[in-house]
Amino acid sequence: MDKETLLAYEPKLAKLFVNSRQRKRLSNAYLLHGPRNAPLKEIAIYLAQSLACQKEPLACNECEDCQRFLKGIRPDFHLIEGDRETIKKDQVKDLEAAFSLSALEKGHTLTYVISEVDNITEEAANALLKFLEEPREGQIAFLTTTNLTRVLPTIRSRCLLVRVDPIESKRFFQELESHVFQDAKGEELTFSRPGLYLLSRLFPSAKEIQETLLADETIPLALDKVEEILGGLLVSERAFGYSALLSCQQIKESRCYNWMYLSMDILFDEALFDSFDGDNPFHDVLSFLSKRKKGLLGAKEILSKALSLRQINLSNTCLMAKLIQKLSEVY
Repeated sequence: MDKETLLAYEPKLAKLFVNSRQRKRLSNAYLLHGPRNAPLKEIAIYLAQSLACQKEPLACNECEDCQRFLKGIRPDFHLIEGDRETIKKDQVKDLEAAFSLSALEKGHTLTYVISEVDNITEEAANALLKFLEEPREGQIAFLTTTNLTRVLPTIRSRCLLVRVDPIESKRFFQELESHVFQDAKGEELTFSRPGLYLLSRLFPSAKEIQETLLADETIPLALDKVEEILGGLLVSERAFGYSALLSCQQIKESRCYNWMYLSMDILFDEALFDSFDGDNPFHDVLSFLSKRKKGLLGAKEILSKALSLRQINLSNTCLMAKLIQKLSEVY
């Protein structure tokens, strides 16, 4: 991440951060949220690096302080990666211990990044909450999540929420339209335009898409089912409910449910934040849902329960039924 990229693709975030830093009114904690292919962790780390840069408000990547940070010499920075494993209480306690003293380097701020903060145990969440409530002077947190509804309300309330969108997502989507993907048997896979759009929101690169397709053959079916289910919204409540229940009966692989939940959660998020345009293949559906945000919040709450189970099993078919019921309430 660099200054030019942040200014070009996240100008509101860049302006907020620069103005706050210049006025010495930075928040004690920021919660960056967005879809799975948004550069949440990269931006969080870059902002932490910026606080170490003595040359410019946004890290220049050239001065001595920036170079030390980029080389991993970060005595006043701590990183907990919830995207790799569940965050445990011991990790939060280690963070507290590391920040029990003042910054080791002159002019630096004590900063820490916790990626995917929603992937945290209850004990660790309670410890983190206390840490957020009683920050040391000059201590700043950057938390990230791809599922805002799964973050404890008490943690959300103590952070400044900032939406982050994927970088060049439209261009990435257009690139996928001409990309050839193969399954594990070497046969070419064909995706509809809505299916390709979902892939562009689920993954950060064509390479990662291909690698996942080789490892999981349920993805194409999951994307087709999402398209069918949401397409029913534009017909009638009965058509929507029928297509969803029929899909639940037909699908036997729990992994397929997982991709369906993830895809629908991304679309619900876009509808909630109105982050879609006329070229979006789900534009009609998202426009419909964006006018019924109370029902959408309820739907996202149910989805978050399903997504909180890292390995979704067939017993969670009932969650899809609850989701259907919740969405039908907005009619």
